[in-house]
Amino acid sequence: MTDVEINFQGMALNVLKLLSEARPRWELLYKKLLPDFTALETALASFDDKAQQRSGTGSQGYTEAKDLAEVAALDAAMPVVQGLKALYQDGQHPALATVAAHTRTKLDALRGLTQVAALESLYQTALPLAAELAEEMVSAEQLQALHERTAAYKPLIGAARQQINSGSVLREAAVQHLGEARAALARLDVRMPNLQPLLPELVAQYQQARFLVNAGKGGAKAAPAPAVTPA
Repeated sequence: MTDVEINFQGMALNVLKLLSEARPRWELLYKKLLPDFTALETALASFDDKAQQRSGTGSQGYTEAKDLAEVAALDAAMPVVQGLKALYQDGQHPALATVAAHTRTKLDALRGLTQVAALESLYQTALPLAAELAEEMVSAEQLQALHERTAAYKPLIGAARQQINSGSVLREAAVQHLGEARAALARLDVRMPNLQPLLPELVAQYQQARFLVNAGKGGAKAAPAPAVTPA
């Protein structure tokens, strides 16, 4: 798994543990939370199952290389996205609305060739605006890095169709389950604040649990998850 996936899984498991322990309190008050709680529980259990199955396959080296290439491409994309957001903000380029809406989370949630197409489109959109992007601190080298890293990542997607085995199939299934968990959490984010008048402590604990902890080589740093705004 990538660091991003490890971080997300840890956070989601913390949320699930909190809601499981508090279930006798919130279920009687707010039954509409139950479907999304169940969806989160099922998605995380399915993800863990696929991860354990995959640990016994021989495709780990190949899929890890693919994961690293994906992370490198996304890392290269983000400075370009930020520069395009800045240009769009000025109001002179309304056609940039689609690419300006990109976030790391949204790009990471895309899979396979759909993700590659989004990265290629980002580069093609940015290239004619290179001079203006330079004024937004996006260098020609950063644009080239996006192009090269996307090009390096793309063949690994195609190769998966030829080199596919049980390990890579399980990997894709596991990523899909993480997507299902993200969707369940997004729906819970909307409803949990509605419990504020009756269970304020639980809502505060939920918001705290929705923080991500960086499990990468840089050490443990708390990073906030998407804001949960009271309804």
